[in-house]
Amino acid sequence: MMIQIRKASPADVETLIVLSRSTIRASYRPFLGDEAVEAFVGRGAVDQYVADHIEQSTVIVADGAIVGYAVCKGNVIDLMLINQQLHRRGFGTRLLQHCEAALFRYYRELTLESFADNDQANNFYLKNGWQNVERYFDRQSGVDKLVFRKSAS
Repeated sequence: MMIQIRKASPADVETLIVLSRSTIRASYRPFLGDEAVEAFVGRGAVDQYVADHIEQSTVIVADGAIVGYAVCKGNVIDLMLINQQLHRRGFGTRLLQHCEAALFRYYRELTLESFADNDQANNFYLKNGWQNVERYFDRQSGVDKLVFRKSAS
């Protein structure tokens, strides 16, 4: 399998929107609920986020198809998403390691947030050396979130 990690381009926007919608619908329902997920996707927030952050996005491509992406803003990994059907195949680890290496060139400490009830993501970050440093209630989503940090070695 040929894997490439590259900067996203404006030509990737539609692919990332489709990937985001399907992955959010498949992954977030257990802890956000059907109504919240459909409202978020239905009001166009996903589409707008992708379009607004394409310049800050990095994609992972397997055999010519985009299978995930990350959005990095300064020292923050603001979003990391891998196609739900391809979880647990190493794509997330490779993308996370790539983002960490790129960001640690400029920053001593990185931050990311995750939904507190997203056990799969939270365990993934812990397994990859991130530390959970805070829990707070996010008014926008209506659920608790966890803040993770990782320092340069």
